[in-house]
Amino acid sequence: MSTHLETAIEAATAAGTVLRRKFRQAREVHSKGWRDIVTDADFAAQKAVLDILTTRFPRHLILSEEGQHNLDLSAPQPTWVIDPLDGTTNYARQFPAFCVSIALIHKGVLRVGVIHEPLRRETFYAEKGRGAFLKIGRDAPRRLHVSALTDFGNALIGVDWPRDPVLRQQAVEASGRVVAQCRTVRALGSAALGLAYTAAGWLDGYYHLSLQPWDMAAGALLVLEAGGTVTRPDGGAWQLADKQIVASNGLQHQKLLTALQL
Repeated sequence: MSTHLETAIEAATAAGTVLRRKFRQAREVHSKGWRDIVTDADFAAQKAVLDILTTRFPRHLILSEEGQHNLDLSAPQPTWVIDPLDGTTNYARQFPAFCVSIALIHKGVLRVGVIHEPLRRETFYAEKGRGAFLKIGRDAPRRLHVSALTDFGNALIGVDWPRDPVLRQQAVEASGRVVAQCRTVRALGSAALGLAYTAAGWLDGYYHLSLQPWDMAAGALLVLEAGGTVTRPDGGAWQLADKQIVASNGLQHQKLLTALQL
């Protein structure tokens, strides 16, 4: 495990401790826009992450949902991509589905990805070329593999909803086509968890039509390192600058793309 990965796990775990301690407390909730909120816990978790990352790597850049947004992800300087609380709406309502997501990008390439679910103390992590793993509490890590399911009729597919009304309507219509062909569809309220669960084989696929880099950087690397496939909805090569993502176990990918009809 590289120093970068070890530090990312430490930072995600520290932020998760903050979120877990504050989970049942009263929330300060502020609107950032239509269907977009931020809480005091987002900022507290981000501080926990940055206290560690900026101390260990003072020359690295930081791209974060609650911070700077306009960084060039292809730049030669290593860049941390952080969502201190993915699933803010869930968290604000004390719905137990949220996580911390941290990724490291260098010269446009995803190098490290960590997703930490604080309540179950599940830490999903991956490093480029070295596989994906899950560590639960103090248990030994186990290697992750996407599911081996080949029958789309039995597939469990994850989805989450864009904020934009037009894109949301497209997602609803696409989901109608998907759910008519697979076993069922689940909306988690956290894109990072949806991707992590696909990497773990708990979901057979996941898609979203409107995301930011911090929502999917770590999760996309997890899926790829677990043997899965990640593309745009049109089947084209996915890049972190893309706003839309389709991830799967690979065996279901074309069937999922065909069902989406996007």
